[in-house]
Amino acid sequence: MIIHNATVVTFDGENRVIDDGAVRYDGGTIDSVGHSLEVLAQYPNDERWDAGGLLLMPGQICAHTHFYGAFARGMYIPGPPAKDFPEILNKLWWPLDKALDLDGVR
Repeated sequence: MIIHNATVVTFDGENRVIDDGAVRYDGGTIDSVGHSLEVLAQYPNDERWDAGGLLLMPGQICAHTHFYGAFARGMYIPGPPAKDFPEILNKLWWPLDKALDLDGVR
């Protein structure tokens, strides 16, 4: 199986982030990570799944995370500056939580 058309965060020795990346796995083992065109050309007969540009972190398993917070870094909070953490939660985090759907977190 090849998952392609993803932003692949490798966590390898070089900490590569591959735009339009692909990951191939076989029998539960990841055996190829690279640019989509290269991986797809190397394994033309494999089943494919188009990730539609979603984030893919091969081999990373996290039971609990607020990873979407990385995408909110530097976001503007409308109105006057928040005076405390609960106000930040109410003005930023809870609206972001409500905006998440299954397609956005796959």
